[in-house]
Amino acid sequence: MTQATIPVIDDISILYSEPKLAGARARWASLAHDFEQLYGRVPDFIARSPGRVNLIGEHIDYAGFGVLPMAIEDDCLIAVAIDNTGIDSTVKIANTNSAKYPTLKFVPKPAAQGYVDIDPQAHVWTNYFAAGYRGVLEDLQIEKPKGMLCLMSGTVPAGAGLSSSSAFVCCSVNAALRAQESLLPAGKTPTAHELAIISIRSERYVGTMGGGMDQACSILAKPNSACFIEFHPVLKVTPVAFPTTIPPIAFVIADTLVTSDKAVTAPVRYNLRVVETRGAARILALALGIPIPASGKLHLKQVLDAHFDKIGYTPAAGKTEAEIDIEKLTEMVQVVERVFGTDEIKNGVTFEKLCELSQLSGDEFTRLYIQQPIRAERFHLYRRAKHVFGEEKRVVEFRDTCEKAEAKKQSAETVFSLLGGLMDASQESCHELFDCSCDQLEELTKLARRSGAYGSRLTGAGWGGASVSLVPEDKVPAFIATMKKEYYNKHHPELSEEELDNVVFASAPSSGAATFVGRV
Repeated sequence: MTQATIPVIDDISILYSEPKLAGARARWASLAHDFEQLYGRVPDFIARSPGRVNLIGEHIDYAGFGVLPMAIEDDCLIAVAIDNTGIDSTVKIANTNSAKYPTLKFVPKPAAQGYVDIDPQAHVWTNYFAAGYRGVLEDLQIEKPKGMLCLMSGTVPAGAGLSSSSAFVCCSVNAALRAQESLLPAGKTPTAHELAIISIRSERYVGTMGGGMDQACSILAKPNSACFIEFHPVLKVTPVAFPTTIPPIAFVIADTLVTSDKAVTAPVRYNLRVVETRGAARILALALGIPIPASGKLHLKQVLDAHFDKIGYTPAAGKTEAEIDIEKLTEMVQVVERVFGTDEIKNGVTFEKLCELSQLSGDEFTRLYIQQPIRAERFHLYRRAKHVFGEEKRVVEFRDTCEKAEAKKQSAETVFSLLGGLMDASQESCHELFDCSCDQLEELTKLARRSGAYGSRLTGAGWGGASVSLVPEDKVPAFIATMKKEYYNKHHPELSEEELDNVVFASAPSSGAATFVGRV
């Protein structure tokens, strides 16, 4: 576990690639100017947390498995001035787009009352700030918080699957910590790793049962690398450098412009998938003779680990860690076929049947597995479990390819084809097994492949949002031009060239959260 805290910087050039630096400087300067105009004083600091694009590993973080996202250069910024008088604890959060996003002003309640009211059914933008603020104060047990004047600016496209909401929560956590840090005992400032965990907990206040990938990447990402993020038995983030190729690897993000709002659709999509995968984990454990934990809860990664412990698995001599993982995951797909392979289960089961298979009453199942609202007539255990194990196998293979390509002296064509093939297989599984694609994503990913991408898949939960495509760097301009012509001009002819540049773009791997102090 890293002991580093969120970095404090006085130069934003380390956050952005050269092509985007000038625009970023102008935006930061505009935020500082707008803050001074609004509040009559300069900000004490600016908190920053980026969005992310998940390269591979969709809907498996909450099943306990590792994922492979990278932070992007689009981000959330919150400029903050602190009230150091100890008299006024009022919090005010405004948005640079005030016409669309109204200001919230509140005086924090006592700790026993949760500091600030958050209604998950009221889908307002300030819920995400309130969630991060509340999460920090609760975790650090701050009784009399300092007042905060805040102004937020965000460039992560909302509803595009690039984690705009989590970037906002993480930035709010970062901002709240910095503002209240002087109230903490010496040496008690949370590490970046601990802040990622606080951010994961905090976002659940807005009604989303996330697994933690978005927050871990936004807080802990390192420049020029993807993040291999593991969740079981503890949160662990390992930088994964991309192999050096000629031409270099590039990733192009394309927004379908179909909004996927997790807070609105969670009961029939995101939260439902969490319940299906955890129900599947319990039933697989029962079928394999694995003891259920005293808590009654477990996820699919725990089932895998317990199964191979139970059978006394010993890998063949000389096998690499990746080869061992691939062997285990391949067997678990076969286990899914054996346990869930009947027509009745393949077609989805009712809630009553789900409880019967789980050996629980309806009330017991609800208490253990349904912490957030869901709506469903049938639960798809077979398809969800098969996707999870297969998708983690692809994550392992993607990381292994990145880490070993240069040692194997693989050509750029070989590397692109291997990684792209895994991305395509992921998209097929998301569409066929996890039911999280949509017509626009199918159209966009197929067009990407025809336009020169080696692989293309949805990213960020799906049901709309964005795709990510692997494209040789020297082909990016032509690729983007084709995507604009064949998808956006066809479906969204009203978009200006500037607007198009904000919905289809390449992004360099960015660093994670930071706190800027000084003059912009």
